[in-house]
Amino acid sequence: MLPASILILLPKVLLLVSDKTSLILIVLLLSIFSCLNSSADELDDAERVESERLQLEFDKKVAPILQTYCVHCHNADEMSSGIRVDHLMGDLPENRLRLWMGIRKQIATDAMPPEEDDPLSAEEKETIINWIDQGLIAVRSRVKDKNGSVRRLTVAQYRNSLRDLLGMDDDFTDILPPDAISKDGFLNNADSMLLSPVLLEAYFDIAEKSLDAAIVDTTTPPAIQKFRMEFGEQINTEPYPDKLILGANSHLLPNTDFVVKETAPEKPFPYVHDLMTTEYRFIEGYEGNATVRGWREYDSIYHSVFACMRGDTGYPKGEAYDLVPEGLLLRPAIPSIEEFQVGSTYGPKANFKISLRELPDHGNFRVTVDAAKYDDGLLLERRVPEFPADATDALTVTNLNDSQTVLVPEAGVYQVDIHPTPNENKTRKRLDLSLGDRRFSGELAQPAFLLVRLDAGELNVKAKLADDIPLVRLQMTPIAEDTSLFREFKQFESRAPLLGVHIGLRRDCGSTLVPVNEPVSVNSTELQTFEFSGAIRNFPRPDVEKDNVNYLAGIKEIGVQSEYTDQRDRPRLKLHSVEFEGPYYEQWPPKSHENIFIASDHQDEPEIYASEIIHSFASRAFRRPVAEQEMSSTLQIWKEAYAETGDFNQAIKESLLVVLTSPQFLFLIENSTSPKPERLDEWELASKLSYFLWNSSPDAELLKLATTKRLEADLDQQIDRMMADPQFKQFLSEFTSQWLSLDKLDVVETNRKMYPNLTRQVKLYLRKEPQQFLAYLFQENLPVANLVRSDFIVVNDVIANYYGIESDSESGFEYRAILHNKNGLGGMLSQAGILAGLSDGKEANPIKRGAWLARKIVAEPPEDPPPNVPALDEDLTKLTLRQRLELHRNQKGCVQCHTGIDPWGFPFEEYDAGGLFKSEGDVDSETTLPDGTHVASMQEFKDYLADDRVDQVAFSVLKHLATYAVGRTLTYNEIEFLRENAVELKAYGYRMQDMLRFVVHSPLFLEK
Repeated sequence: MLPASILILLPKVLLLVSDKTSLILIVLLLSIFSCLNSSADELDDAERVESERLQLEFDKKVAPILQTYCVHCHNADEMSSGIRVDHLMGDLPENRLRLWMGIRKQIATDAMPPEEDDPLSAEEKETIINWIDQGLIAVRSRVKDKNGSVRRLTVAQYRNSLRDLLGMDDDFTDILPPDAISKDGFLNNADSMLLSPVLLEAYFDIAEKSLDAAIVDTTTPPAIQKFRMEFGEQINTEPYPDKLILGANSHLLPNTDFVVKETAPEKPFPYVHDLMTTEYRFIEGYEGNATVRGWREYDSIYHSVFACMRGDTGYPKGEAYDLVPEGLLLRPAIPSIEEFQVGSTYGPKANFKISLRELPDHGNFRVTVDAAKYDDGLLLERRVPEFPADATDALTVTNLNDSQTVLVPEAGVYQVDIHPTPNENKTRKRLDLSLGDRRFSGELAQPAFLLVRLDAGELNVKAKLADDIPLVRLQMTPIAEDTSLFREFKQFESRAPLLGVHIGLRRDCGSTLVPVNEPVSVNSTELQTFEFSGAIRNFPRPDVEKDNVNYLAGIKEIGVQSEYTDQRDRPRLKLHSVEFEGPYYEQWPPKSHENIFIASDHQDEPEIYASEIIHSFASRAFRRPVAEQEMSSTLQIWKEAYAETGDFNQAIKESLLVVLTSPQFLFLIENSTSPKPERLDEWELASKLSYFLWNSSPDAELLKLATTKRLEADLDQQIDRMMADPQFKQFLSEFTSQWLSLDKLDVVETNRKMYPNLTRQVKLYLRKEPQQFLAYLFQENLPVANLVRSDFIVVNDVIANYYGIESDSESGFEYRAILHNKNGLGGMLSQAGILAGLSDGKEANPIKRGAWLARKIVAEPPEDPPPNVPALDEDLTKLTLRQRLELHRNQKGCVQCHTGIDPWGFPFEEYDAGGLFKSEGDVDSETTLPDGTHVASMQEFKDYLADDRVDQVAFSVLKHLATYAVGRTLTYNEIEFLRENAVELKAYGYRMQDMLRFVVHSPLFLEK
């Protein structure tokens, strides 16, 4: 292994040479490969004798059979079905085992030789099968050399590690290229994680920017921006005199109805209040409704901050927003298509945003929202009839030109019917209704207008129809509790608006906004304070030059919405105020700075203090105690920088830059002293476990256990702790997405006309459904059979609505397990996000779905397709799916693959390209599976997998878990170890937590 001094000085060397990236790439590769023992597998005497016997028997008996029956079709020139056997020898290397197993299967099932060729004799068949079986037994007895391992952190692991190490959320890793997908489907496979000069330069750039953001000048007080926007009808007593406009389709709230205040933050440390610029000079701007070209000067905060409602128009029920004295009322923000020439690009309906010119460009921010659930009424559908004029206990109001007072005799739910002058409201005008201090508005399409809960006592009533159309009568009739209308209202008032905050930028024809945290439920009709926070640079920001003189250039936006889940009504959100503060500091210096400049009694002794800082930081970065040579080399870098500049902090930055770009941080290294399997040391185990279950670096508890050499002894307790930690979601997200190839849903272009309900928002939540489902299986430690068959699903309101079972879900955006009681649901095989991704967006694709199931669910992957398969000449438009597949399968070289694909795919014919169960029409989903089992439907198929093949489903999960955990393709022996030893989990149904523990406790994981 290269000395630690060389390893740690690699980044420093980079700074001194002209061809930087080439040099560091060469030296870095040398340092990495020197960590491994490169000795080839060595056989012991017994293994050598057996290997020689197998080779002799191959030469004498097996090779002639292959030469006679196989080589003429499967050679370097012919390669029928993409297979060649002319190069096979009797040594059975690891990379030929799958081919040998395939040959055995083809011969044992009489699939080869083909019918038109001479068959093998019984003796020849027995000879070759026995030889392969003996060879595989010999392979199993070999002790496979391991030689340690080195693998680069994935982009996600690197991002998480940097965040946890520096203690800040600013993400500078967006310049990294995506990781390559291995043949196993995972991004963390060491063989597919290549290094390049571009990648190395990116690491330096990211490390430098991250340290610049983490380390502050403690002698300079921070500059903090803070402002507050408050809403309310006529709240602004000193509005800006001119009508404001903000570009195309401008839809700004009147300045009389909001006010902007720049309030000083309350901080326990000195700071500078960074006030927004209010004086501007633009060469193009707006005055009133007119676009003005030519230099114009503006001086008002209301040219800096706007209250914008620009979005899709035509709210389907009621008004998208209303202003009342207490605030801004928002209905759910119904998403729009936002595709040019297809639908509105201006954003959702009910789309409120604060548009502004200035936001900080670094650091964390906090958005504070004061909001409440409005004491709302339910606007009625057109199907609801009005009550007769003589209805029992009805309250009638006439002369509605003025406010009237009525006495409500009894509290309850009332239906409000409003009768305009006959034939005067043919175009269904807007009606504004006031009941006490509450406001309701919407299109008056029929007399039956509103359901509302009223208290007993006096009530002021006022109603006005647009265009001053006269109203004859308003009638309020109590609703009996045993009616469907009453139950509908009870459900309505039990729901709460969902408050969401978004940050981004304004475009000419819309906005680009990203959510800040998860939406929160606003359950109280009293004002509550809600906080949302993040790192400002992680959100979209306009890329314009400084001091651009166009009025519309560089506009940022803070979106505040009542989030939309489905078409069910919910009370409006009452928005009282929105406050922004950023950069947001709870202390000064910030935690990111103190994580580096640790507390010490030696702060007045530069070299000692620098040594303490470097030792603390490098030990956390390397995920183990820093070695003496590593320390001395890094400290030497600090000494040289400090001697040159006299700047202590800058010298620390230079030394830590070397740490962050060293192999010890960028790679997971498992050092090996011999080629034979060795136990991981405790620090290697801490890292391996943490990057498996958290996708990030080990925390203080794991490292403490490693230091005291108690981690392996405490392994089960740590697994339990880590699965209960929020960071376990990082494992669930990465593993589920990669295992099940969920990225396919991201790229499929869905036919909007055929599948209008499969919107961008629905896709977003469908993609998370498998992850949430798997999280529930782990949380409850449920049997693996639930993966393919379950009487429950884990959904939120968006997905429940897509599946047509919205009445069963009242969880908003939160995923919850519910009983589905519906044919075609349950388990992962029925999840629309998976199935829609395995289509072409227009038609379902049973071949894609069958190949996916074979690879991911039963771990019986088909062979790769042979090269240069010709297209079919026939006109296929009038053929059924099975007829088209039969033609394709009968082509030379295709039958072998499709025999292992098509039978798995036919049951999926019960689902359309949108991933939904086909409840109507004839569906041919019958199939005879590769083992000869006949199933007539998807339900029978699920039963077959959950009952007859549950061992194979469990093996597939274990195989994928283990492959992801160790970051490489498993060897033949390791696969057979899983297959043979997993049966100990069968008695309890292969429970999910049990299988994860099985992987962690296995030699696959614990040895290097």
